[in-house]
Amino acid sequence: MAERRDKRGIVTASDVARFAGVSQATVSRVFNKDCKIRINPESRQRVLDAAEELGYIPNAIAQIMKSGRSGIIGIVVSSYFNLFYYQILEILTNRLMDLGFRAMVFTSDPKEDINALMESLYQYQVDGVIVTSSALSHHVTSKWIKKGMPVTLLNGYMPEMEISAVQSDQYGSGKTMAEYLMEVGHQRFAYVSSENSLHKNYIPRQRGFMETLEKNGVRECKVIPGGYSYESGLEAGRALLSEPSPPDAIFCSGDLNALGVIDAVRERKGLRLGVDISVTGYDAPILPALNAYSLTGMTQQTHRLCMDCVDLLQRLIESPDLPPQVITRPMTLTIRGSSRKREEYQIRAGKKPF
Repeated sequence: MAERRDKRGIVTASDVARFAGVSQATVSRVFNKDCKIRINPESRQRVLDAAEELGYIPNAIAQIMKSGRSGIIGIVVSSYFNLFYYQILEILTNRLMDLGFRAMVFTSDPKEDINALMESLYQYQVDGVIVTSSALSHHVTSKWIKKGMPVTLLNGYMPEMEISAVQSDQYGSGKTMAEYLMEVGHQRFAYVSSENSLHKNYIPRQRGFMETLEKNGVRECKVIPGGYSYESGLEAGRALLSEPSPPDAIFCSGDLNALGVIDAVRERKGLRLGVDISVTGYDAPILPALNAYSLTGMTQQTHRLCMDCVDLLQRLIESPDLPPQVITRPMTLTIRGSSRKREEYQIRAGKKPF
């Protein structure tokens, strides 16, 4: 039988219905994954066979108009991309696909207003939006929630925004790092911040580090303003090591700036990394493969955070009246060669852990 097409040469649902000998409503129900009406298995198969024979492709726009759902989730990342976010995107898109969603990735320049991009996402009629921490250099206003567009923040949280978020325990991770560095005998501390970055500088991780030192009798910790780049870490490391009494433990706000600090240490002859001085970073999920640096760091539960984020967003889509929710996951301390080992220090010092 010859194909039946509309004036544009496109096979329609009406063509499939006539070919299969069923109503057009039956065709629509077969191709509507959210349809709860039971369809006779024989009729369903006739529709599928007819669609295959005619080369029918369901009209996504028509389905959006009928259901009010696009099945699309927007994911916003910074245009200043790094390897960490390739991993994030892979996990997110796979999870969304498992749930029947499609992902559209949008990039946001940290120097621009992210709310202009959110306006475009709203016009695309996406079912929801995931904003990653790489794009959090500025505030996402809560007006998008009020307009009915579910939004979740991934790997970041801004209490004043009244938006759902999934994050790592920033304060707790700083506290853990301070306790570890004191435990292995360090006495002169420094922190390389990210306040010069276009991206968000997470104050809680710095505060957790500083307050824990202070509670344990450390009255001074040098803070060097930096960014999330290798270059800023190299500059900060050189500045710290040029001081009359340089630190013997440096905690960095990220992983790339920590690599820069490590290379600054290597420039100083006679200074042994992981013995005379410890350099530690934050996150570092991709760094185990960089054996030359062997960076000690606080590691996030990346996969768990992504699962939490998608599941939370799905709940917000299904129940728009849910109040903002925040999920916080602990981080783990991963000790590598850039810092002192607990056991080795105890043997050298002949003392029990602090």
